[in-house]
Amino acid sequence: MNLPEYGRGLVIEEYGKPMKLRDFPVTAPSAGGILVKIETATLCGSDVHLWEGAYERHGPRLPLMPGHEAVGTVVALGEAVEADSVGHALSIGDRVVWEHESCGQCYACNVLRRRTLCTNRRLGMLTSTDDSPHLNGTIAEYSYVWPGSGRLRVPDAVESTWASAASCAFRTVLHAIERLGQVDYRHDVVVQGSGALGLFATAMLSTLNPRKLIVIGAPAGRLEVASAFGADETISIEDCPDPAEGVSAVLAATDGRGADVVCDFSGGPGVVGEGIEFAAPDGRLLIVGSTTQTSQAIDPTLIVVRNLTLFGSTSAEIGSYYRAMRFLERHRDRFDWDLLVGNARYSLDDAAIAFDRMKAFDEVKAVIEPHRNLSGTV
Repeated sequence: MNLPEYGRGLVIEEYGKPMKLRDFPVTAPSAGGILVKIETATLCGSDVHLWEGAYERHGPRLPLMPGHEAVGTVVALGEAVEADSVGHALSIGDRVVWEHESCGQCYACNVLRRRTLCTNRRLGMLTSTDDSPHLNGTIAEYSYVWPGSGRLRVPDAVESTWASAASCAFRTVLHAIERLGQVDYRHDVVVQGSGALGLFATAMLSTLNPRKLIVIGAPAGRLEVASAFGADETISIEDCPDPAEGVSAVLAATDGRGADVVCDFSGGPGVVGEGIEFAAPDGRLLIVGSTTQTSQAIDPTLIVVRNLTLFGSTSAEIGSYYRAMRFLERHRDRFDWDLLVGNARYSLDDAAIAFDRMKAFDEVKAVIEPHRNLSGTV
């Protein structure tokens, strides 16, 4: 297959300023890598935060190309690439999802066996487009699966929009919930947040049959999706703007004990402190969403006197991608995954509109189809 000479990608040149479309050379993948044509990309809240400058403290060099949730169609395979990370044969035309790159040589990779904690971990969205191969993000016509990135062929029964959304949001949720340990009919569970993370978490937790599953968030439309995904009760932060009201609502829903499991999939201001207030004695708190808050007020005394356990969880490895895809496939008749991605589709030329709608909470997952033209055809 002849490769295109150039591919377009969306670029952040200044934080908070209008992004620009630029052309980048398309080259054959290096040994162990893959070149993909982006079929579908979905926007994550962290893409919006990147554009706003929330990750500037991590030191990435501008210009940057946002995007890390995508399904790509294999265009070219680098030398020695014959299969995905679980042994499925890969061919030109296959759909794939992929993870961030890890080195495989550091303490975290080889002793801790946690590639998400790799000392030399590389994220495309945080890698300057000045650095080869330039098309490092996924809001682009083409992108690269780097040699050190796990990759997975998407099952035929899983729609590309679902797989794209799951390639960050759901694999993160699945990895985090698996870290929690057992959740079952004995436990009252609170999910903080009704964005993609919180809604995927609601679906997964509902399959564990907790005693009661409570989702706290907004706006109303997202809470309706939470109910459709198995929430027994929803609490609107628009109706309970005072955190004390939220605590009272959780206590009322849990017979005055509080929640046995509290999951932060929100990252909003004060959410960790509120989660501690929600927790029952001997409760567990899972903190996933708080990635841009540099400080929050908490009451450490409550952690001690209630004997609470706190878990942090970041990202996920390729095994979580695999299990996430199988979950989507297994439960496609139980959950309407299209509720997460809606009906709107944006071309690359309209990508800035998609970012604005994400920022305004008008979309749970904005879907960008880079090869869609302005007339709506692909």
